[in-house]
Amino acid sequence: MNQAQNVPIPEVYILWHPHCALGEALARRIMVWLRPGNGLGPEVFYRSLPAPEAQPDGLPPALPGETRSSVARPLTKKVSNLQLVLALIDENMVADFAWRHWLDQLALLAETANRIVWPVALDATAYNMPVPIKSLNYFRPTGLPVLPPAAGQKSAEFETVVRSLLKQVTEAMCRVMLPKRAEPGGGQSRALEPPPKVSIFLSHAKQDGTVPARRVRDYIYSQTQLAAFYDENDIAFGSGFARAIEQDLDALTTAAMIAVRSARYASRPWCRRELSLFRRPRRENPESDGAERWRLHPSLVVEAMVGSELSSGIPELGNSSTIRWDDGDMDLAELIVTTVIRDAMLAAFHSALGSTIEAVQGQVVINWLPDPTTLLHIPALRGGTEHDVFHPGRGLSGLELDILDEFFPKLTFKSFEEALS
Repeated sequence: MNQAQNVPIPEVYILWHPHCALGEALARRIMVWLRPGNGLGPEVFYRSLPAPEAQPDGLPPALPGETRSSVARPLTKKVSNLQLVLALIDENMVADFAWRHWLDQLALLAETANRIVWPVALDATAYNMPVPIKSLNYFRPTGLPVLPPAAGQKSAEFETVVRSLLKQVTEAMCRVMLPKRAEPGGGQSRALEPPPKVSIFLSHAKQDGTVPARRVRDYIYSQTQLAAFYDENDIAFGSGFARAIEQDLDALTTAAMIAVRSARYASRPWCRRELSLFRRPRRENPESDGAERWRLHPSLVVEAMVGSELSSGIPELGNSSTIRWDDGDMDLAELIVTTVIRDAMLAAFHSALGSTIEAVQGQVVINWLPDPTTLLHIPALRGGTEHDVFHPGRGLSGLELDILDEFFPKLTFKSFEEALS
């Protein structure tokens, strides 16, 4: 996995009209999804209610960098360098001239403000927006129209819309945040250029792991804008099998791995090799460039063992998340793919965020929550010398710190939030 080039550090703004009850319900679910856990993920902001100085039914507070003739706002220095604006558009927003004009201006000045506007069609009127908005490719959640569930209630129809929207948002964010190669002549590709397709590596044993892997692959190609590496059919005739797999695992566009852990998986040499290669952290900066910065792409384990089947343990899995396979669950492939690309998006975000930490020689910055298996791949940490290790989030639990201290008694673990504050 080559060194990241010009990876953006986004902050997300969710816009919805104050008369749109569905907008608030969706916004809450988006925020919870993009920020899972203790300080992980990009900052998410709401824009719906009028600004304090605005007239009743006026516009919300301005976005950072946005200027309004009647409002002068001091700008604060932020780590983020890209605004992702999710506009949840319904008939109320379309009918409100002030909101229409505001979104028109946000979209017109998007590139100069380092901003990407993503319109979401909540009903059929959403396409009656000004040209800078309606010329964009809208997110189109399935299952609409739908009413938000009452407080404390659940709605299967609403959950269908949520799953569809989260899938589209996560995929789009992942594509924007993928590292890009340097352009010929020393230049770098720009963050706002059309991003490449995100690829997911499907690792499985052909003896007993084909059914889940095929279901996931078929979902990827029929329901998403992603790509997948599945088996030898994805390797050109005459190409070296081992080299082709290693190149795909090492490609910038390969953002995550789904490992179908069946009973035979642990005993298959190629499966273990794929897993070992993918779960090996890669250093992102030259050896002479201050602190060591390491990147690890995420993996998701699909537990596909049946009944009382027995399998050997796989230490390479480390702290990979696990989900159990169920042949009868028709929505499971969607959940698996959406979860793994969310993890890939978070990995890219934390890698970019970690690059802003002003660390010095003798310190290590990683883009994942530390565990002994992955940390042992970093030579500096295997040597038993004192190091500060910076990791995403606000901190680790006491139990996690105790376990890490047993393996690495001379390491001090510090959160990104502690370092950036």
